[in-house]
Amino acid sequence: MKSFFIIKYINLILFAIIANIPKTVTDASSSVNLVSLYNSNDKITVLTSENFSSAVNQSGTAWLIEFYASWCGHCQSYVNTYREIAIDTWTWKKIVRVGALNCYAGKNEAVCRQYGIRGYPTLRLIPPGTSSYNASKGIDIPAMNANAVENGLIKELEKMHKKYKSWPYFTPVNRITFEEIYSRIPPAVKVLLVIAEKRDDFTGRQVMLDFSQYREQIAICRTTTDGKLWHKFNISLTDVPALFVIFRNRTAQRINIERNNYSNIDTRNSFNNGIRSFIHRTHSIDDFDDHDLEEVILRKNALKNADKNQRVTHNKTITDDIGDNSTVHRKVNMVDLELALTYMFRTEVPQMKDIQGKAYDALVQWLSVLTKYFPGRAPVMAYFQQLLSSVNEKPHGFSGSLFRDMVDMKISNAYLPNDHVQYQHCAGSAPQYRGYPCALWLLFHTLTVSQYQAESQDINVTEVLLAIKNYIKFFFGCKQCSDNFMKETINITQLDSQNKHQAIIYLWKVHNSVNKRLQGQITEDPKHPKVQFPNRYLCTTCKSINNSQNNDDYDISKTIDFLLDYYSRKNIDISLISNKSRLLEELSTEEERLVSTAEYKDVKLQRVAYKNENLQHVEYRSEKLQHEEYKREKLQHTKHKEAKSQQVGSTNSLMIILQHSSLYVLLASIIIILVLFRRRFCKAKTKRYVI
Repeated sequence: MKSFFIIKYINLILFAIIANIPKTVTDASSSVNLVSLYNSNDKITVLTSENFSSAVNQSGTAWLIEFYASWCGHCQSYVNTYREIAIDTWTWKKIVRVGALNCYAGKNEAVCRQYGIRGYPTLRLIPPGTSSYNASKGIDIPAMNANAVENGLIKELEKMHKKYKSWPYFTPVNRITFEEIYSRIPPAVKVLLVIAEKRDDFTGRQVMLDFSQYREQIAICRTTTDGKLWHKFNISLTDVPALFVIFRNRTAQRINIERNNYSNIDTRNSFNNGIRSFIHRTHSIDDFDDHDLEEVILRKNALKNADKNQRVTHNKTITDDIGDNSTVHRKVNMVDLELALTYMFRTEVPQMKDIQGKAYDALVQWLSVLTKYFPGRAPVMAYFQQLLSSVNEKPHGFSGSLFRDMVDMKISNAYLPNDHVQYQHCAGSAPQYRGYPCALWLLFHTLTVSQYQAESQDINVTEVLLAIKNYIKFFFGCKQCSDNFMKETINITQLDSQNKHQAIIYLWKVHNSVNKRLQGQITEDPKHPKVQFPNRYLCTTCKSINNSQNNDDYDISKTIDFLLDYYSRKNIDISLISNKSRLLEELSTEEERLVSTAEYKDVKLQRVAYKNENLQHVEYRSEKLQHEEYKREKLQHTKHKEAKSQQVGSTNSLMIILQHSSLYVLLASIIIILVLFRRRFCKAKTKRYVI
């Protein structure tokens, strides 16, 4: 049996190695998806499924977390904004920390699903002490510019600050005296500062958070111009915001704020510099280290300069490579289409908590279009038909988790493959480029062409387009991308129903419009610039004017012919899938042959071993019989001697006989038990071998 298992395991290992030879066959958690848009140098904690629980759950601080997908164009555009937020709030780390999690990477998807993330990017504030069981307590903050996010974050922290005694006291002190302020602060406080400002100003609260790590030695309060306390400082509305230090003798002194050599320094950092100068001058704080405050200013300026340089370098790279035809793909790859569908149904749609109403209708509409027009393999088409049937059986809708269970149905002749994750046609020069959005465009164009070729005589020109639009509206993960697509397709219902090419041309124009809008943006792959499609390398006759980049300069008739050919079933490359299927079938057959051979040889060896065991058993029984015969002879000899002996008394003779008899009975009983046990064991073994 041992040889059988060894051969089986060796073949399984070889099977796994050979099956992974094609680029398309990789583990679902391949490193291609493990890209992070951030690193530790960004002052952002890179969260994963492995460290999320230990870092965030039951944390002593609040967490601001960006849930994003590395393929999402808006997420890529938002990177520097979130970096700025992280830099600005770096000195707040005793109160709130900043992290980011890529929902498109490996097992991170489960964390995003647990926290109910519906779109990207999502900024969520998680209060201190929040566990995975009450993940719904998180507070969403709109992903806007850095100032808006920081102000929104402060508002949320202000709502919960009374629960945590170590947090700054954000509530304005408007109706108390200097004496009362001192009575409210801990005796160990060495410096008392008051910031006078308008109620809607955030400077005071920002400064409180900036110095929160020294809260035991520095007390910072804010008073607003709609109260009474600020009048005691003898300032006018034009003087605010203003910074004062309150001494123990209840007198106040204004700290003059002067701009230094730092460029573009804001009011907050001007106040911070004033406070730092006062502390250094008076030596009033023990172990004061303002390195973090200094670093915030330096890093923020460096980030702005890096952003400008990055855009210049990015645009230069695109300009240099725009004439390169080495990246032109002349075929659509089925791997890309199936990958898009796999991510769509296994990840994107199940993110919706409840699929009901219009969202349910959109899902049915999308599945109906796929079952009618997707030029897929037979098992994939059977899968979509089965999935549509399952969805139609629940007309009142269902949860996203239930839909995920429906998607994961396992039927031998109906399946949606999930064993390849490397894009081919849509592979970018870096993991964050192209990928899923590129594959979606391929899928959309393929469906419009497939519909035309299936129903060229009587065609509903809005059927596929409306299904695409509604899917993007209700399920597409990139929020801003979805909003932009809604704007691009606002006139979709006004198409000419008499023009059977209308859907194909309409989607082509929308795609080129999007490419034009995104050209030169940070989301653009330098090796695959967003030029107008088709370019001169793909279609030399489509342009009516050479080198023109405008849609209006295309020869529509020739462009239609090109699109009908390019996105047709015959131009879809299935070689990787076919080769993989053939390889897997050959490996499976070879494994069965090797296993069968191993089993046959093993059975033969077991039969030989069984015969040897039977032979040993016969020899053993023969030896036992000879030994028993010897004992009987010895017993007769002993009795004969006892009968002849007259010197031994009748009592002693009886005792000797009884002693020997007991010994013989015991030995005989043991022998009988052993023989019976051995016979039963051999019969059982024989029966197993026969079976």
